[in-house]
Amino acid sequence: MIAKLRQLIILSTIVLSYCSYADNTDPVRVGVLTFTHPDKVKQRWQPTIDKLEQDLNKSFKLMALTPSQLDRSVAEGKLDFLITNALTGVSYKKDFGSSSILTLIPLGNKDPNYSVGSALITRSSLKVTSFNDLKQLNAVSSDKQAFGGFQIFAGEMAHNGLNPFSDFKQLKFVGFPQKKLLTLVVNGEADIAILPTCVLENAISTGEIAPDSLHVVLPKQPSGFNCQRSSKLYPYYSFSKLGKTDHRLATNVIRSLLSIHAEDSAAIQGRYDSWSATVNDSEVFKLLKQLQRWPFVTNWTSIFKSALPWACFAAIFLLLGYIHHLRVKRLVVLRTQDLQAETQQHTQTQKALLEQTKQFYKAQRVLLTGEMASGIAHELTQPLAGIRYLTQGCIYRLSDEQVDLKEAMTKAIQQVDRAQSTIKRFRHFCQQPSVMSHCSLNQILDETLSLMAAEFGRMQIAPELNAEQVSLNADPSLLQQVFVNIIRNALDAMEGVSSPQLIISLTKNEQYAQIDFKDKGSGLTESALERLFFPFETSKENGLGLGMIICKRIIEEHHGEIRAHNNPHKETDNSASGLTITIILPTKEASNE
Repeated sequence: MIAKLRQLIILSTIVLSYCSYADNTDPVRVGVLTFTHPDKVKQRWQPTIDKLEQDLNKSFKLMALTPSQLDRSVAEGKLDFLITNALTGVSYKKDFGSSSILTLIPLGNKDPNYSVGSALITRSSLKVTSFNDLKQLNAVSSDKQAFGGFQIFAGEMAHNGLNPFSDFKQLKFVGFPQKKLLTLVVNGEADIAILPTCVLENAISTGEIAPDSLHVVLPKQPSGFNCQRSSKLYPYYSFSKLGKTDHRLATNVIRSLLSIHAEDSAAIQGRYDSWSATVNDSEVFKLLKQLQRWPFVTNWTSIFKSALPWACFAAIFLLLGYIHHLRVKRLVVLRTQDLQAETQQHTQTQKALLEQTKQFYKAQRVLLTGEMASGIAHELTQPLAGIRYLTQGCIYRLSDEQVDLKEAMTKAIQQVDRAQSTIKRFRHFCQQPSVMSHCSLNQILDETLSLMAAEFGRMQIAPELNAEQVSLNADPSLLQQVFVNIIRNALDAMEGVSSPQLIISLTKNEQYAQIDFKDKGSGLTESALERLFFPFETSKENGLGLGMIICKRIIEEHHGEIRAHNNPHKETDNSASGLTITIILPTKEASNE
């Protein structure tokens, strides 16, 4: 009874207020934004328009318009009301005085503030865990003006520092119907589809798509929304009035639309629950800012059309064109000068880098020679000591009558002592002390990577460096030799690998800094790993087996530690997935203690 009385009051109010403008015989024109065939749009919204005609006893005309047609019709004043997405409705506010008066409540969702978003859909076998993964993918969408699909996700990409038109490997707009995009992804003609929320769920529920074939990536938390999404949620369709539309007519339209319930034919045919008062559109303004659209950029075309006659506009345009020509000409000259300066600077940098490389390899050869000499000296010391002990034992066993033989053996012992003394001096000469200074470990790593740039280019690999800021007391030259030797070993281990990868991580705590060199190479056997830091142990055909023992001694001289381990095996392969070399060095604070 109360519901019937409420409808009677609404209808009575509409009839009474209508008398003031009933003499106007022109139809009320309602524009609907469409991306599909106009007949489908009219079939959906015509019952709602019929409801307005019945309640207001006035002729209404439904006009299904594409984005360009809608822009033109609004600019020419051919529309009174708009049924559009929230973004389009807001964008007409500045120039045409549009204002949202009602918001549509979709089926199954009672909160019109959070009703539409974008879903990034790809094959179940394709993993996308971050926005940077999108750069390698071929994307498809229905239309670049589609709010629920492309525009919302374009805002998400802009928020993460990406541009959909330049950061996708390829981006195509293939039109409607939207479910066609799902087929393109399933067939492998595209890697990813940008669609409105719930399109995938509807296709699965109708059996058009297998449940396990596709999934939504970069998902957001559901927060009560029924479908998976990859973006924020925004308000649903809005019913807007243009600035010239009579406010009394708008008031009666509002009353009529608010009287529609979910069980009415208008709601059933229109696939919605009901209409509500307009909702908060602040998030839509944020999206406009991310997309660099009004009011955050200037609409110069509109300014010229409204402010200047066509003749003045043409004259100013020509003048600006000439000024732009002069400016470009001047910029070309300045840019040419800058390029020449950059080329000269680049040449000088290359010369300095080449000289640094020569000095580095020279120092490395000297260190390698010293280590070889030290190793040889160490190996000779023991046999010489054995010779001395054996000779001395023979002297003890000689009789007093064997004077000549005893004298000869005594001279042999003297020669052994002389040889041992020479070897001792030789080892002392080869053991050059480190020159410790306060230095930045990050700078040493950066210089090392610059030094190895040519090797990285040959291997077509871009090393990944994740480093905290670390300072300590060390010999920069010796540490650089350690880093170069480890990186070169990693590159040698990745020869022939289909996807080489080198990750260098620098972390620290209160007392120690840790550097990890992780490669995606062939790894080492358990026996080779155990003897990695032994001298003259090598798996290379022409190697000497001194590189890692040199690294170990340099790190130990810095009171640090170096160790190695194979990376965990892949689940589908029993082979090693590379080696990790870990270096631990005391920081400045720890050294001072």
